[in-house]
Amino acid sequence: MATEPRDSLGPPSGTVDPAGSADRERCPMSSYRFAVQWLKAFRESAEKVCALYADEFLFEDLILDQSITDKAELHRVFAPYANADRDNGIGINLFRIDEYLGDARSGLIRWTWEPDGAAAFLGVPTGGRPFATSGQTFHVYDADGRIRRESTYWDAVAPLHTLGLPVSAHGGITAPVLAATH
Repeated sequence: MATEPRDSLGPPSGTVDPAGSADRERCPMSSYRFAVQWLKAFRESAEKVCALYADEFLFEDLILDQSITDKAELHRVFAPYANADRDNGIGINLFRIDEYLGDARSGLIRWTWEPDGAAAFLGVPTGGRPFATSGQTFHVYDADGRIRRESTYWDAVAPLHTLGLPVSAHGGITAPVLAATH
């Protein structure tokens, strides 16, 4: 099995852009190519990524309990992803698209993120240890191909486990142990 480059925005082996050529011609921004443009924009600037959102939009990161409808707030949240200074503790954000499923109306982007050189993750010091996580983002596009609604889910447990916290990446919900009554 071939290993993908860590900062690859191209399709992994076997991944297909499911939007047919007719969809791409009618609405070229709502396809696998749009997913590539969207993740590249994060690395370039908050302005570039925010320009991909409709004037009226809803952005949700359900893990971080974020619900944003204001472009200025979206800009503030996205700004760190364009960091280019490896030494400031924010990290250089490396993205890879693992899969795109969708059409001109909506799409699901499965991705991997690695903040190379990040000093902390969710407030937990990294101690220089590398980590990565995967997630998925669901987009609903407007008639112009801009993002009208976004919901993002990602795995916070795996990176915290990698950083040494006593969390289980394979856990689940279990009932508490009850004392036996005699």
